[in-house]
Amino acid sequence: MKKQSLPVLPWTRPWCALDGRPLRPLELFLSRKFSFLYLAVIWAIWFGWGLGPEHECIDLGARLKCVGGLWPEEVFSDPLKFLVGIIVAPWFHNSREHILFVTMGFMIFVQSFEVRTGSIKTILLFFSTIALAGILVALVMNLGEVLWPDSNLIELGMGRNWMGGSAGFFGIIGASTHQSKSRAIVPLLAIIFEVWNSTQSGSSPFTSSAHMVSLLYGYLAWGWWTGAWKAES
Repeated sequence: MKKQSLPVLPWTRPWCALDGRPLRPLELFLSRKFSFLYLAVIWAIWFGWGLGPEHECIDLGARLKCVGGLWPEEVFSDPLKFLVGIIVAPWFHNSREHILFVTMGFMIFVQSFEVRTGSIKTILLFFSTIALAGILVALVMNLGEVLWPDSNLIELGMGRNWMGGSAGFFGIIGASTHQSKSRAIVPLLAIIFEVWNSTQSGSSPFTSSAHMVSLLYGYLAWGWWTGAWKAES
């Protein structure tokens, strides 16, 4: 697709084809299989299991009630469990605001990306983004604990589990920059939102950092994957 034919905002209504044509139910599902299945599963978990706790756990076997979260210290103490958590954590959420935020992100950004690129590529980008952001931020927390053992910020980050799919869809947003005729508008909107999220909504600095790492990774990874940079040069 030539750059001049791309839209400024590469986002599609979730019930339509790229040309704006409303889709029949089966067509609609097949065009966005991952997005719809992900939303169905996270809401089924939410209604069936409930809130994913940040701090307190019931210790039945291997933290049964907290199985859906990433624990930063486990990147060293139990790396296999941490890697499994990268796959499991995006399906759990620890607040109503969080699951609504992720749902909105999927209904705007992820389904729009999936209908353009397909489900397999969307899944790979989504989970690879979470893996990179999760590992990198966990490493930073562990390093911070060594360098600043009395830091309340580090203690709060290390003392809770992390879950949800927001880092993944920030990676999708970064990648969708290559589907816009402007290389500035999509990341600029994401950065403005994250500044608001951090200063007004009380988002953790670690959450904001993970989102920005994900945004950058999505942009770089998709540009390399599709050869977008080579095509533009």
